[in-house]
Order: sequence, then structure tokens, then C-alpha cells
Amino acid sequence: MRPSDTTDKVISSHSVPGAPENIRAEIEQTRGDITDTVTAITEKAVPATRLRRSLADMKAKSAAGAARVRQSAPQRARQAQHAVRSRPVPAAATALTVVGAVAAVIVSRRRKAQARAARNRWLPGFLHR
Repeated sequence: MRPSDTTDKVISSHSVPGAPENIRAEIEQTRGDITDTVTAITEKAVPATRLRRSLADMKAKSAAGAARVRQSAPQRARQAQHAVRSRPVPAAATALTVVGAVAAVIVSRRRKAQARAARNRWLPGFLHR
């Protein structure tokens, strides 16, 4: 074997920094990087894309939350049932309080609406609210 044979093997196209294959590989890598950068800039600059992404994120979060609720609902229902059965008087009082509050709000809104209608009935058109 001649000394030049080993030198030729050491100096191959893969080890030379300026070899055409290395330059082509660098160009392809740079193109890929530029493509990724342009895509990222476009996604940030276009509101519709940002909206779609945030909508997809919210959809995924709500699906995960719904799955958690579905999983824990039977256990919580049993706990609530046990609490009501063990202490029925406070549970009934709470339920009646809630029903009374809702009824009071409904009656109050109806009375205000009727009073407003009666007041506006006798006013000229330009004074109506």
C-alpha cells in the first residue's frame, strides 16, 4: 500500500468542510430552518390562525374537564345523597331558601316591568324610555 492511498482515504468528501455533499446538506438544513421560521411568523401574524389554535386548545381543555367531571360525578352524587340523608333538615332549609330567592327575583322583575309599562303608557312617544 502506498502512502498516498491512506491519505486519499483520510481526505474523503465527508471529512472536507467544503465538499459539495456537505454544502448541499447545509443548504437543505437552512431551507428547513427558514421554512419553520416563516411558518411560525405566519401563525403569529395571521389572527385567524391564532384564533383556530386557541379554539383548539380551549376545546381540548374543555374535553379534559368534561371527562374529569364524568368520572367524578357518580362519587359526588353519592356523597351528596349521603349528606342529605344524614341531615335532611339543613338540606331542606337550603333548598327552600334557594327556591325563595329565585321566586323573589322573578316577582321583583315582573313588578318593575309592570310599573315601567304603566309609567310609559301615559307619556308622549318622545319621552318613552
